[in-house]
Amino acid sequence: MINISQSFLKEYADYKSGNACGLQVKAKYIDGIKFPSSDAMELGNFFEYMATGSLPRDGHTPEAKIVYKGTAKESYSADYQRAVESAELFKNIIKHYEIEIIDTGRVATQDGMTGIMDIVAKWDDRICIIDTKYSSLIDDKWSDFGWNLDMLPEKHSLMLQPVHYKIILSKELGCDPEDIDFYFFVFSSKEVMNVKLIKVNVDEITIANHLSTVEWVKTELQKPIDKIFKAKPNLKLCFECAIKEDCKFKVEVPNIDEIAY
Repeated sequence: MINISQSFLKEYADYKSGNACGLQVKAKYIDGIKFPSSDAMELGNFFEYMATGSLPRDGHTPEAKIVYKGTAKESYSADYQRAVESAELFKNIIKHYEIEIIDTGRVATQDGMTGIMDIVAKWDDRICIIDTKYSSLIDDKWSDFGWNLDMLPEKHSLMLQPVHYKIILSKELGCDPEDIDFYFFVFSSKEVMNVKLIKVNVDEITIANHLSTVEWVKTELQKPIDKIFKAKPNLKLCFECAIKEDCKFKVEVPNIDEIAY
């Protein structure tokens, strides 16, 4: 039995809906195999490191990409320079709102659930969790990872995190979930001055539904592993997969899909 993280819940839901490969999910969360970070993820890691000093989960120190290396014009690439400026803006926001940071990179594990919280803080005499995001989709409506405010309540893959973290931290502190606030601090990776501070309010029904989902997943994970996680190969997933070299199910050409009309 693993401790269930919000990222596992997202990927397991994707797998059950046919949008992820079970062997990849197993490799990441059961076997502990590290999958390579994308360029966007590394940029986000660098921003968070500059903003809070927190290292990524694997413990490596993020480094900026350098352009014109070894010349008089050597400097950070434009993307990484914006990240530095955004990190400074983050620090100014913390100061302006008089937010007292208690902890960064806090790992909390309770009742079979776990989470790594970017920031635990005190704000207006209330305990809060702040999760920083560094995104090129800050105003996007339609992407599952877009941060348009009108559509955000419909994006369950993003909204799962506040629920999960509020439950875990409340259990750790011995209080009710409503006694803890949750904020997304979303910074645009394209425009330094495009930032959203989003407070997420979570009701009792959502909390109860989430706990029911966690219990269902715990029951699922009691089955034999080879009955739970099955291969669902496709060209894109296999091409990017960290375990493809030893996988007998990998594909190197597109599958054929069928539709009815």
